[in-house]
This record gives sequence, structure tokens and C-alpha cells, in this order.
Amino acid sequence: MAHVLADGVFFTLGVLYIEFLDEFMEGKDKTAWINSLIPGTLLTVGPITGALTNRFGCRLVCILGAIVVTTGFITSSFATSVYFLYCSFGILTGIGFSGIILSTLVCVGQHFEKRRFFALGIAVSGSGVGTFVFAPVVRILIDEYGWRGAILMESGFILNIVLCGAFFRPVRIKMNNTIDVSAIRNEANHRSSLKDKFDIKDKQIFTIEKNEYEGLQALQEEAATPFDSTDSTWSSCFSRHFDFGLLTNPIFTIFVVSNYFTAFGFNTPYVYLPDRAEEKGMNQVDSAFLLSIIGISNTFGRIIFGWIADQKCVNRLLLYSMSLVICGTANVLNPFNDSKVYLMMYSAVYGMFNGVFVSLNSVILVDLLGPKRLDKALGLLMMFQGCGTLIGPPICGWLYDGTGSYSLPFFFVGGLVIFSGVVLCFIPLYRRSKTNKLSGISGE
Repeated sequence: MAHVLADGVFFTLGVLYIEFLDEFMEGKDKTAWINSLIPGTLLTVGPITGALTNRFGCRLVCILGAIVVTTGFITSSFATSVYFLYCSFGILTGIGFSGIILSTLVCVGQHFEKRRFFALGIAVSGSGVGTFVFAPVVRILIDEYGWRGAILMESGFILNIVLCGAFFRPVRIKMNNTIDVSAIRNEANHRSSLKDKFDIKDKQIFTIEKNEYEGLQALQEEAATPFDSTDSTWSSCFSRHFDFGLLTNPIFTIFVVSNYFTAFGFNTPYVYLPDRAEEKGMNQVDSAFLLSIIGISNTFGRIIFGWIADQKCVNRLLLYSMSLVICGTANVLNPFNDSKVYLMMYSAVYGMFNGVFVSLNSVILVDLLGPKRLDKALGLLMMFQGCGTLIGPPICGWLYDGTGSYSLPFFFVGGLVIFSGVVLCFIPLYRRSKTNKLSGISGE
């Protein structure tokens, strides 16, 4: 329910974007900063929010996040300029949304072990449901009460997340000090058998094998490590969630580049699609409904592709990269037709395949680096995603102001997302070259 409310409001901000354009009479690039600051701030402060969640618990962070978002929305209803909204609607609510979304995901992950990915899939599917429901609701609220009244109503919806967060129960970890010598010996033998095993097979260039021992060891070490009060300092929190030394890893660097350009174009359709549809003659209700289509198809995409990615015979990296290429291609093809049916088909395809990016991103990261480095790698990754999401929509708005058409902005972001999928091909190529190099050295 928290995801339905939070993401439902979050992903339908493109409906309000049109109202901001009419109210403040600024260019599309300046106005787009309002919508881009929210996800940009959300992702950028994500590692800090994660540290606060680890320190104070999911319940408190979620409740405080909901209160911060509610405060930001109420304050924004009195806005007199876009610069006012940059602070109240952009930065403030972005910080609050970060607390809500991250704490809910962590809470679900803590309470489920055997079916954790399935539980997370159900939780994040609320995002698509919320987008499907809230897009027409926001449009109706604007027609009835104006955009200021609609924002006040939305603040009331968000405030209900306080009740959701109150139901979050902290997890009590039972420590077991007994040592199973036979289990340790078996794991040691298993690790020894994997010692000379390479990650890349000749016949499957995209294959990434799962390191079961590393994952088991990481979980055991995490559960067995007692809380250290010195870890609550800001410096230790920063060092825990950021490790710039990871950028020297070519595989991680390639993945960061891909994510940066994906984030650059990810949020653009949510911001500009309703305005593009109205510009071509579609009424306001139907243009808002395009976001609903993205939302519901996104839900189906996460469930379907999440199940597919869970199959042993499926290559997750290939599935992930192909989905990005399809999303980018859909954006490139968007300007070629302005009919209602065509834009609805575009929304369905885009929503279906961009769900793969959201649901498989951290899974691919574990496949590439292993679970022990996930915490620090995810912190860096979120920082670059935040930068891309922050500047993407304003640049597209600047392109529109310069050309008077949405064709070039959609071509631009579509090309970047296609590139983000293609660049992932260099990961298996790098691994193959490294494997060949190691094979040559051992042969000598």
C-alpha cells in the first residue's frame, strides 16, 4: 500500500507539469527541473537514507519520510514561482520519498528469506498499480480544485503512509553460536572446487555464474556481526555506502555508464508524454491515461520478466540489455505518429520493458560483483543514477524550446537508452579477453 500511494503520486507528476507550465509561464526546461529534482534527490540521498534505515529502523524512517513529503506538498500549494517549487516540491519531497521507498523495500527484504524476491516483486508491483489509479485521479482533482487543491489532496494521500509505516515490525535476529564443522568443511570443499572455474563459457558470451559460496558467506558474516556504536558516525556511514575504488573495476564502470544513460532517459516519458499528447489534440483525461497504461503494463512487466529472470536457463544480463534497447527504440519511434492508438501502444511497450530495468538492476549488480560488495556498489550506482535523472528532463525541455517539437527530445533520450543497452555487451567481451589472457598465462 505504501508503494501504491508513494509511487502513484510520484509517477503521475507529469500531469502537474502541464499545470506548472500554464501557471508560471516559464520555459519547458526551467519547469522540468521541478519534476527532475524529485527523482534526482531521491536517488542521490538514497545511500544516506539507507544508512539512517540501518541505524534507526524502517518504521521511523518511513514515518518521517511520509511527514517530510506531506510537508513539501502542503508548502508547494503556496508556491509563487518555479524556484519556490525547486525547494519545496523538488528537493524536500525527494528526500521524503527516498525514506519511504527505501525503508519499505528494506522492511520486506528483512521479513522474507525463502521467497524474498517474490515478496519484493509483489511489493514493487504496487508502483504500477498506483500509477494506473492516480493518473486519472490527479486529472480529476485538478479539474475540480485546481493544481493547488490537487496537491493538498495528494498530501493527504501521502500522510496515510504514516499508518503503513506504523505497522512495520522490527526484525529480531536470533544468534546461534554453535559451529557446524561438517558444514564448514563442505563449504570449503565447494569453494576449492570453484577455484579454477572461470565465469565465462565459450559458447555463451553473456553467461554469468552465481557465486553461491560468496553469497552464503556474506549473509552469515552480516548476521554474525554485532552492532558497533562507532558505525553510527557520518564518516563510517559514508565509507560503508561509497567506495570510489570500485570505479577502477572495468565491469562496474561499464555498468555505471549504462545506468547513467538509462536514468537520463528513464523519467522523460513520465514528464513529457501527457504534454506531448495534449499538444497533438488529445484531451486532458486521455493524455493522463497514457501514464496509467505505462503503470499497469509496468506491473505486468515486473511480474512476467521477474519470473523469466528467475529461471536457470535464462541469461539475465542479456534480458536486461535487450529490454533497454527495446525501451530506447520505443522512444525513438514515438514521434512518428500522433494518433491516440499509437501513443497507447507506445505506453504499453515502454511500461512493459522499463519494468525490467527497475526489477533486475540490483540483481544484475550482484551477479557482476557478488553480494559482499553490493552495499557500496549500490550507493555509487544510485549517485550516478541521480545525476542522470536530474539533468535528463531539463535538457529535453531545452531541446523542445529550441525546436518547438518533441521529436528531437524523444530521439535524443531514445538513442541514449539504446546506447545504455548496447554498452553492456562490453562486459562479457572484457571477461572473455581476461579469461583468454589468464588461459594463455597458465598455458605458458
